[in-house]
Amino acid sequence: MRIRDTGQIEELLGDLDFPASKQEIVEHAHRDGAGTDAERALAGLPLGDYDNLQQVLRSVDVDPDPGRSPAERDYQRTHHNKPGLAEHMRETERPPIEEELRRDRREGF
Repeated sequence: MRIRDTGQIEELLGDLDFPASKQEIVEHAHRDGAGTDAERALAGLPLGDYDNLQQVLRSVDVDPDPGRSPAERDYQRTHHNKPGLAEHMRETERPPIEEELRRDRREGF
């Protein structure tokens, strides 16, 4: 699972003693934050031992642009013509319905 903000993980693992294995990290996260996005993201860590919190944060799958809609993600994934450019940085065209919904929200409908 991709997480939007690593701050949740920092809070969750702030009192964990390192070095720690993936299993110890996941068990600690389950005790302190069961059912959270941070716990699910930590469950996706690669197996191994982690010497400190920074190693854990580098290994967690982070969403680089959480504001993208599923339609934008699909468009960016399939319509690209610039090799080497990160997916979330590719130009996108919003579907007309999304533009209309955003406009309605701004206007209070």
